[in-house]
Amino acid sequence: MRVQSKRKLSVPDLEGLLAHDASVYLELNGFPKPDIKYEESFEPAETVLSQDPPKSQIVDADTVVTIYVAQRSFCEFLPGIYRTAIYDGHTYLRDFLWIVRHLFDSVAQEVDRIPELFDPYTTPENFLPWLAGWIGFVLDEDWPEGKKRYLLRHAMDYYRIRGTIKGLKLFLSIFVGVEPEIIENAWPFHGFQIDVHSTMDFDTIIFPVVNVSHCFIVDIPLDPEEVSEYTIIKIHDIIRAEKPAHTMYYLRFKGKKVALSEFQLMVGDEEDAYVIGSGEEIVELGEAEVERLPGEE
Repeated sequence: MRVQSKRKLSVPDLEGLLAHDASVYLELNGFPKPDIKYEESFEPAETVLSQDPPKSQIVDADTVVTIYVAQRSFCEFLPGIYRTAIYDGHTYLRDFLWIVRHLFDSVAQEVDRIPELFDPYTTPENFLPWLAGWIGFVLDEDWPEGKKRYLLRHAMDYYRIRGTIKGLKLFLSIFVGVEPEIIENAWPFHGFQIDVHSTMDFDTIIFPVVNVSHCFIVDIPLDPEEVSEYTIIKIHDIIRAEKPAHTMYYLRFKGKKVALSEFQLMVGDEEDAYVIGSGEEIVELGEAEVERLPGEE
């Protein structure tokens, strides 16, 4: 069996950089985060004094580089009797205080990075859903990271067009990848009519009276068979979040033959509702309606 060799990289020159910049530089070059050790020095704090392995050495890509960073020891803040003991060669307390210094700096660095958490381009990827929820923005888990960051960065621009046709089209286009058609002041059914156009148990439609001026139809140019239940639910969530509160909508996917038994109508209140169904007959609809009561919350 042939053993695949590990990827090799050249260690970059880190001396003179700040510890944070050196860590970022290593990650950009394919290395893991470095191991940081403090040393007392007259150099500015957080400056990299030396590194191990040295620069230009060829090592495995998973090698953890150790960097030695200039830092001020907490020994300087101790009473004189303790500092004297340290200078006499008793290094236990000094080494212990370096541990305390590492712990203190790790917390301080997180506090200093708080502003970065609220920037879509610098916040960690696992923090993006929280950031989106903080501003009431919907992100899909399957979207690539770059798309999520871009949308969050321009969220305030999108909020200016919420509740409009332009805004609804934009949000649906972002999610489904195609631009929908929105028909205002329209409703696909005319209610229950006798002697005009109704055949019982075939094409009977019973709906409460609707105000057409507060209704609209959303036509999405996708094949119904290619749309998952999860996608349909997400589309409904987007429409409800973006439409004016007083309006009703009807969602449909264009151009497919469907069985009438695929869509059922619920009539009455939720507790005592009953369903008007049909057989398995196939009819040419020209469009496929979604199996949900229009505007249902």
